[in-house]
Amino acid sequence: MATSSQSSVECSSNEVKDYICNACEDQNTVETSADFYCKQCERFYCGNCIHLHGKLFAKHNSIGRVDIDKWPVSKKVVDFLQTCDVHKEHKIDQFCNLHEQLCCPQCVSDQHR
Repeated sequence: MATSSQSSVECSSNEVKDYICNACEDQNTVETSADFYCKQCERFYCGNCIHLHGKLFAKHNSIGRVDIDKWPVSKKVVDFLQTCDVHKEHKIDQFCNLHEQLCCPQCVSDQHR
């Protein structure tokens, strides 16, 4: 799995934005949705950045959105999914058999002793 994969998570909502271009992110520009993934670089690129990448790394094969199932899962998406809905500062890391519910350490302390 690519460690440099990124996605944007809105702090004020439960919306998880799509993958973002790592090259644009590196330049601190506006978050641009990624349209391509380079397996050799383990990075995501928008339509504009993939052209420069293609010129610099002609032998690299990029994977477009048509084959998005071949892209790695974004670390930020995984982090978002593992964050407790009640205690945003905690990660879900336990399961309560009695309530059949995923819990963070604070939930366990508060409700699932």
